[in-house]
Amino acid sequence: MGMQETTATTAPSQPSRRSRLLRRLRDHQPGADRLAAGGSLRGLLLRRLRDGIIVLLLVVTVIFFLAHVVGNPALVFAPVDATDEHIAEIHRQFGLDRPVAERYWEYLVGLAQLDFGESTWQQRPAIEAVMEALPATIYLTVVGLGAAAVLGVIPGIVAGARARKPFDKASNLLSVTALSVPNFWLGLLLILLFGVQLGWLPTSGRFETASIVMPAATLGIVHGGRIYQLVRSATYEEMSKPYVTVARSKGLTEWDILRRHVVRNTGVTTATIVGWEYVRMWGGAVFAIEYVFAWPGVGLLTIDAAHRQDFFVLQASVIIAGAFVIFSNLLIDLGYQFIDRRITAS
Repeated sequence: MGMQETTATTAPSQPSRRSRLLRRLRDHQPGADRLAAGGSLRGLLLRRLRDGIIVLLLVVTVIFFLAHVVGNPALVFAPVDATDEHIAEIHRQFGLDRPVAERYWEYLVGLAQLDFGESTWQQRPAIEAVMEALPATIYLTVVGLGAAAVLGVIPGIVAGARARKPFDKASNLLSVTALSVPNFWLGLLLILLFGVQLGWLPTSGRFETASIVMPAATLGIVHGGRIYQLVRSATYEEMSKPYVTVARSKGLTEWDILRRHVVRNTGVTTATIVGWEYVRMWGGAVFAIEYVFAWPGVGLLTIDAAHRQDFFVLQASVIIAGAFVIFSNLLIDLGYQFIDRRITAS
């Protein structure tokens, strides 16, 4: 009896199944979900900004110590036959005889004010030379990425959906060939064919609209081959999942399955691949293409500055390119939220 009374007394205090369900529905109102998603998005943005600032600080720190500790900046300004007294005078003139910590702090303050030093080659602030060349590089990389996406994403989806068919085999062979060819060699081949032999396109410079065709095509072919391979693999894997079999049993066509389900489920993978290829362009691929086609961008400026031993332009080019890569990664991370909202919560 005592046990039954205790049970009868405590049972009403336990929440019923209905009350738990109502509380769960109350806690997951649409407004609360939007607020939580907005907070997560702000948190993601702040974390990415923090990580980007840390990476950029590491880049500028490595550049400083390579130039001021491992190397000797005075040798850049000194003539070949400079005496020890002349080099010592350059040290005093540029403050290189001061402690490293003091010079490092002054270096960071100057960078925060976009003061990268005076170009010894162009006799103007180095940042002006880089910012003047930056739009041409952005233009080339954006058009090249568009070409790579067209050549890689659409054929990759079609080949992945129709695996082991003639189109899959032919496109796979072409993509492997594109991946195997060095980008600068492909650029020279396009110049020889379309510029010299056929005379259809200009071979160098940025003097007319057609000048972008061969440099962008070179980037598009090489990076499009890599995009194709990864998009094809993701699509093929998605097409082998059980929900595709169920959709076919319901009478959906292959086109409807691709459009409604497969393409959406591989959207994050595709965006990651395309975004990474854009970062790879800034990692050095576009620099070689700019040099081959004499495209007046940051890559050509960097190589010319290296030939002329202009340290300040080199420094500004590397830091600005690194900052642009970090900014591009941030945009890619934010773009994921529009493709799949579930990423925000993670």
